[in-house]
Amino acid sequence: MPMNRALYPENWEAIALEIKEAANWTCQNCGRPCRRLGVSWDDFADWIFNKSPAWWSELEEEVYDNQTGEWGYVPKVQRFTLTVAHLNHKPEDCRLENLKALCTPCHCRYDLKQMGLKKRLKLERKGQLNLFNEVLNAS
Repeated sequence: MPMNRALYPENWEAIALEIKEAANWTCQNCGRPCRRLGVSWDDFADWIFNKSPAWWSELEEEVYDNQTGEWGYVPKVQRFTLTVAHLNHKPEDCRLENLKALCTPCHCRYDLKQMGLKKRLKLERKGQLNLFNEVLNAS
């Protein structure tokens, strides 16, 4: 689901950077090292090769070009992009305990498991009432 910037606080970029720095640009779920801001892909690949070789095989994917008939490699930049997840899926809730630094694959897996909640929250933002909460509030 694309990010709706209107739901985030104005200082979201600063908040997200703080979370990423606190996590030392490492996924807090799987431990994947991620590329810091301003670091070129080539420099990051060199760093992975020398400092964290267990992740080397995930940097690129071998592909076949049907037009040229040649094999080549495509960098998998997104796999090494650090994001910040709202654990309760409410972008306005930027309490530290609600935020977690996750690499893109882990963030996608987390969001996929929570798709029902995300859809419900989106409907509520659009004005759909939550009947469960309405019943509790009426009692």
